[in-house]
Amino acid sequence: MMRVVLLGSAILAPALRALGHSVLTLGCMGDAFDIPLRHPLSVEAFRALLAGRDFEPDVLVLADDGNVPAVVGMESLPWPQIFFSIDTFCNPWHLPFAHAFEFTLVAQRDFLSLFANEGHRARWFPLFCCFTSPAQSPDEWLAARDIPVAFVGTLNPKNIPGRQPFLRAFAALHPLVCLQGDFIPVFQRARIVLNQSAAGEINYRCFESMGCGAALLHDSPYHGFTDLFAEGAQVLPAYERFVPHSAASAVREALARPRELAALAMAGHELVAARHTAAARARELCKLAEKLLCARAHEARLADLPRRRLLLSSAYGILAAELPDGLASLRSFYRDAAAQAYAENS
Repeated sequence: MMRVVLLGSAILAPALRALGHSVLTLGCMGDAFDIPLRHPLSVEAFRALLAGRDFEPDVLVLADDGNVPAVVGMESLPWPQIFFSIDTFCNPWHLPFAHAFEFTLVAQRDFLSLFANEGHRARWFPLFCCFTSPAQSPDEWLAARDIPVAFVGTLNPKNIPGRQPFLRAFAALHPLVCLQGDFIPVFQRARIVLNQSAAGEINYRCFESMGCGAALLHDSPYHGFTDLFAEGAQVLPAYERFVPHSAASAVREALARPRELAALAMAGHELVAARHTAAARARELCKLAEKLLCARAHEARLADLPRRRLLLSSAYGILAAELPDGLASLRSFYRDAAAQAYAENS
């Protein structure tokens, strides 16, 4: 069994603990962590926190939570490290930042080549669902599904200005249950879940909807979507992104054939429950971590610190350039980290 530090998102912590591993979670997004962080840390402060918990990890995993890096100077840590990059499309700093790690897991397949071209060891590691409903017969499915179409998610995210207008336009063409918050009760009653992504990516909503037994209507066939799911058999064919008439037409056509829709939804549920759960991803992650541990893979990074620090300085520089005036203190933190990394190793 391994001692695992999980930085950023703690979504895999329950599955890792269920496998018998000791997991310590640290993150900035809310308080659902063993150690909540209120601001990013230097590597020295980070190690002091671990020492205070008497926790010497075998492996560290940084799981992308859409936030800035929680620790600077991670390249010097003396254990294997894995980076799970999810929102690569809106975080270009992920590419140079990955030099602090032995391996990068890339959620969106079409970005995998970018990491490989930068010299990173990387593989495709799709997202997953943390909850799966019990399987249903066609009659049970039809009886339980009293919501024709639903969307649950952030309704007006800053990085997706087109979402709210799209959802409003769709609702003018077809009834839509549109909410924020707990998706499970809604998705368990929905026949179709309408997905809307930030950049055509395969997001958690894809897997969550299918895990709850709903039929998925997604807005993009890219980033490995058609390698994961068979359109027309396990998911509905993708609609044209940000085109309400395309989505409404697809919904009307699918709802007009309820038995076929039930069969498609149940096929999608079976696939996700078998292959795309948090438990399945945790097992994959542990196999990789064990290989890195056995190979003492971190030693090559520690022998290459000057070069890696130069490369990491560009990650901090990108972050400093992107942060707005309202986060001036955070911007200064990463600007100083970039300058220090460059000065020490140029």
